Amino acid sequence: MARSIGMAANATVFRAVIVFTDRDGSERTEYEGPYGSIGAARARVSFWNNHLAIRDEETQEPTGKSRANGYVERGTVTWQRA
Repeated sequence: MARSIGMAANATVFRAVIVFTDRDGSERTEYEGPYGSIGAARARVSFWNNHLAIRDEETQEPTGKSRANGYVERGTVTWQRA
């Protein structure tokens, strides 16, 4: 998916760091971004947390646990001629 990241040199960017827990208990980390706002990156963390929520087998209500958790990292862009 293409994103518009045309921003000033040394601009602050954000990325979502998502830690997925597979059904066998192993973990893997994936990164999404860059985003121009912290809110956009936080929204991706929330999306995965809700999307992979662990549900009660009988009621299908969320248990408060998820197979995805994460956090947001902040960085700066340094543009170089390619």
